[in-house]
Amino acid sequence: MKNVVIAGTNDVSNEIAKSISNSLSADICNPIYKTFPDGESYIRIPCEINGKRAIVVQSLVYPQDKSIIETILLGDAIKELKAEDQILVSPYLAYARQDRVFLEGEPISVRSILNIFKEYYNMLFTIEIHKEESLKYFGKPSINIRPYIYMAEKIGFDKKNIAVLSPDIGAIDRAKSLSSYLNCEYDYFVKSRDRVTGEITMQPKELDVKGKDIIIIDDIISTGGTILKASQILRSQGARKIYVMVSHAILLNNAEEKLISSGIDKIYAANTLPKKDKVHYIDVGPLIASNLTAYLN
Repeated sequence: MKNVVIAGTNDVSNEIAKSISNSLSADICNPIYKTFPDGESYIRIPCEINGKRAIVVQSLVYPQDKSIIETILLGDAIKELKAEDQILVSPYLAYARQDRVFLEGEPISVRSILNIFKEYYNMLFTIEIHKEESLKYFGKPSINIRPYIYMAEKIGFDKKNIAVLSPDIGAIDRAKSLSSYLNCEYDYFVKSRDRVTGEITMQPKELDVKGKDIIIIDDIISTGGTILKASQILRSQGARKIYVMVSHAILLNNAEEKLISSGIDKIYAANTLPKKDKVHYIDVGPLIASNLTAYLN
């Protein structure tokens, strides 16, 4: 079956779609899209899709709600064009952090989104969804791609005297996996609250960071507050260099500026979201393509 890559409706998706199509040696189709004066989206796919495998690449970037609607419209369009197979590649899956009810009356937002997507797509690929178990809501084959080892290979860290830290125990599996590749120690930060002042402090649970290069690893960085505090503590404990590695760099309100100013040497991120200055991006298109190839074969 012939593959055709459908580029999404934002710059991030276009960049990754081109990378995937090059890696797969597949045709790429650029939809026609616009926004009507009343804010509604218009999409048309001007390509021959009948009998082909359509691979829609759409990262759910800001404005997320618009990206979601356009993902649905793309799925409906390729169904109308009688694609033989319909695959969604969504490098950044918005709403994934609302994966349960925190307060009574809330929806499980990621369930709502995936329940809609499964009506239009037969397979889903994403980069490091917040909680992998959320993919059960898609109800069809899905692959959650963890990019950290691939990113580390591209970055080329000096493996001497390096260690990996996760911001909390919830991300310890990421740290463990990367440390296995780097053949180094790993740990996580523990938080404690001063019962008198109420001040929250953080420190590595066991790791001595003095003189070491430290990689702080996480799936997503938004305001950067936790990473900022962690970097300050690492500096005070004598860490040599501090790197941040994340899948998704939202970095609200110029958070990257604050992080670099705090003493972080470099911020590395997958190219799943719009780019920010002072962040070093790794193209995950070839990584997604290799996972697609493994599935298609």
